[in-house]
Amino acid sequence: MKNMKKIFTITALVFATTVASAQDDAASKNVRFGLMLTPSVDWYKSGEKLIEKNGASAKFGGGLSIEFRLTNVASLVTGAQVNMAGGKVKYNNNVTGNPSTSYVTYYYNNSDDVIAPYNSADGEINAYRAAHPLSTEADKSSAGGKYTNYLLNERKYQLTYITIPVALKLKTKEIGALKYYGMIGVNSSIRVGAKATDQVQTYGTGGIYNLGTPGTVSKIDIKKDVGLFNEALNVGLGVEWNLSGSTSLVIGANYMLGFTNVAKDKSDYLRKQTDPYTNGDGTELPQNLKSNSICLTIGVLF
Repeated sequence: MKNMKKIFTITALVFATTVASAQDDAASKNVRFGLMLTPSVDWYKSGEKLIEKNGASAKFGGGLSIEFRLTNVASLVTGAQVNMAGGKVKYNNNVTGNPSTSYVTYYYNNSDDVIAPYNSADGEINAYRAAHPLSTEADKSSAGGKYTNYLLNERKYQLTYITIPVALKLKTKEIGALKYYGMIGVNSSIRVGAKATDQVQTYGTGGIYNLGTPGTVSKIDIKKDVGLFNEALNVGLGVEWNLSGSTSLVIGANYMLGFTNVAKDKSDYLRKQTDPYTNGDGTELPQNLKSNSICLTIGVLF
């Protein structure tokens, strides 16, 4: 009986010591890893009069989060995420025939299903004209059917980024089972994919007086017309709910304000036209799109 009491006492002491040690480890853990899901609502703001916001898009992302504890209340947060991003824009095309107004066009390569660089397509069309002087104007304008010249009315961007966030996270002591936090930092993103869905009308001989029926061109590869890097301010609030030891459920909301241009400053593919009668050569379309996003963060920190 005495031996049983001793065993019980020793077991109780070991259990109490283990629990206290685990709590200390959880409180003093200097590096924490987490898995996060980041559904978001994205939209663009434009700095060009010819381009304007046309609604928001629901997107999704997720990845690994790493927290380095600096003090009892401050941590440095980083990691790696794959983010689907994008937005919708419309082009303020004026098709009333006023020569002083502008509108946006591009050449679509029908054989390769891609948007063609404007200068190369224009060069091929001029060469075709010289070699086929008896062809119809419509045939000359399309280089024998290879190209379609479109008036671009709307575009939906569908971009994929690898994002590395760097942020300072400040959190309260545990209140009940919860810790509240705020964070501020920068998201640095590298573009790995870019597609677009366009609302268009054919635009050929006769200019804007001979526009075709509105239609859609989908899954257009626009990587070469989108910036490789994107930077955004990241501000967020949230809570951590301790589940066990150092494991916590994280729920937060973040606002990302982009401060670099999503698109190329001047497009090699889209043309700003001013002649209402012909497609003309036009000029490179200036583009100035800044990303905005409200993101919900749901994840687990270990």
